[in-house]
Amino acid sequence: MKKHWIFILLINLAFIAQMSAQITVPPKGKKVDAKQKEQIQIDEQLASQYYREQDYEKARDLYEKIYEKSGQTGHFQQYIECLFHLKDYDKAERELKSFVKKNPSYYKSFVDLIYVYTLQGKTDKANKQYNEIVKDLPDHAPTIRNLSYAFQSRSMNDMALAVLEKGNALLNGKETFYLDQAYIHQSSANYQEAFKYYFLELETHPGQYNNVRNRLQTMMFYDVNHSISDELRMALLKQTQEKPDNLEFAQLLVWYALQQEDYDIALAQSQSIDRKTHDQDAQINNLSGICLNNKQYDIAKQGYTYILDKGSSSPFYGQALTGLIKADYLKLKANNSTDTKAYEKLSKRIDEAYTEINTNDLAKLTLIQADIMTYQLDKTEEAIALLTQTIERVGGKQDKAELKLKLADIYLYKDEVWEATLLYSQVDKSLKEEPLGHEARFKNAQLRYFIGEYEWAESQLKVLKAATSKLIANDAMTLSLVIKDNYEADTTGTELNRLARADYRIYQQREDEALTLLDDIIATGNEISKPHALFRKGEIMEKRKEYANAEQLFLQIVEQYPYSYMADAALMNAAQIEQSELKDKELAKQHYEKLIDEYPTSIYTSQAKKNYRKL
Repeated sequence: MKKHWIFILLINLAFIAQMSAQITVPPKGKKVDAKQKEQIQIDEQLASQYYREQDYEKARDLYEKIYEKSGQTGHFQQYIECLFHLKDYDKAERELKSFVKKNPSYYKSFVDLIYVYTLQGKTDKANKQYNEIVKDLPDHAPTIRNLSYAFQSRSMNDMALAVLEKGNALLNGKETFYLDQAYIHQSSANYQEAFKYYFLELETHPGQYNNVRNRLQTMMFYDVNHSISDELRMALLKQTQEKPDNLEFAQLLVWYALQQEDYDIALAQSQSIDRKTHDQDAQINNLSGICLNNKQYDIAKQGYTYILDKGSSSPFYGQALTGLIKADYLKLKANNSTDTKAYEKLSKRIDEAYTEINTNDLAKLTLIQADIMTYQLDKTEEAIALLTQTIERVGGKQDKAELKLKLADIYLYKDEVWEATLLYSQVDKSLKEEPLGHEARFKNAQLRYFIGEYEWAESQLKVLKAATSKLIANDAMTLSLVIKDNYEADTTGTELNRLARADYRIYQQREDEALTLLDDIIATGNEISKPHALFRKGEIMEKRKEYANAEQLFLQIVEQYPYSYMADAALMNAAQIEQSELKDKELAKQHYEKLIDEYPTSIYTSQAKKNYRKL
């Protein structure tokens, strides 16, 4: 709620800032000599100080005196403000009536006079004065806007809106004030009306799409209880149903669906647009990639299949073919599938796909194929040969680096440590300040940790703590803490060696061996090594779909070692298992709330908030 009112305040401040840029010509001041000018400046500073200190009587007297000398509108305006603060409405009325007679083109004072009548309860006089202004309103957009701003500055939004509506009629399509009207309704939390005028603007001026979208995004940023998002969803659905041929509304619905992570709606809408325009392949391909990154594999497959159905004439055919294979592979992995036939079938599809793609997609397919060969089909040497050949074929620096990283991973998997470290070092050197370079450096530090070279690993991890990638920086921080804390607790390095051996076995997918080592640490380890071992065991249990067991292991860390560097991650993992696998939404909510409250600086807090809101 607090954010909501900050939002309204910001909008009102924007109105006032715009209002200050009046285009209506203010009356000219009196001529003053240098001595008078100097005295006016001194008095003005003193009056301004009185005003800031809320000593409005002294400020009033000085501003009245200054205005009599200068004749400047700004001084008169400050004088009137003092009268308002002092609630001397009768005098304000007299002064304003006198002023507007002499300055009939200065609308701000007419508005102030209406405001005074309103404060005095003289509704008839206020309406009469308002009608006189509106009756003579010129068909001049800046004048209309400035009169509206003047009303808004006095919180007379109904009159401001009426002026803009009259302006729409006067200009008859030459210019519209829909954005101004939307702003006013937005500042009053009248979102349905705000949407109405934003949509009118979009319908009338399609080129304003980005502007309208950005304003709606700002509204949603301050939507703490999702009320605005829900209203916007209904309004957009209504618009797209009533105006199915309006592409701007359709694109706006795609954008909205992505904001809400409703990927199926976003894809369906993008496909609907494409059936009319036949030019949305890029958007559908990009959207499918977003789904893939968010583990929405079935929706990603629908998008890629849609492009593939168009045939090889589509410029995104190769990317879609690669994306579809990747979606199938990641889905198998997410389900922890051990179905060898499924992986063999996928490997055969990749072999066939090589003839249909260009060099740009070659590296991506090879990375998947090498994974399948190594970790699923026990064809490690073939994977190494394939990667080596492909590194020679591709030209892109980034592609070469990704392939070398995968090759290094496989060498480390099969215990060829020095081949692996050489490749990691090559990528680190060639892409030193880029994300892939940081990843290579982390993997090299992790390798050194596996083989017991802790000082070397720690020196690299210190640098990586400041990496631009949050994931790499967090992984570096965690591994650094594992090394540092265990050394401090046991200077012999015994506990650290046990943990490193277990972690290396997990990396090599020798999980049964790893579990034996972890159970020994859990039984005999110290306060530093135990939570680490519990966490790793929990990950293995989760991978094996023993969800209740995994949840209890993660919660054991939170309960017994709440200050461990693993505690926030353990709490996040437990809550996600409860939400997705155990279907205990109430317990998941409790644990997300605990994470938000007790670990506010955790990198998992942001995702916990999102998950909590969904529940």
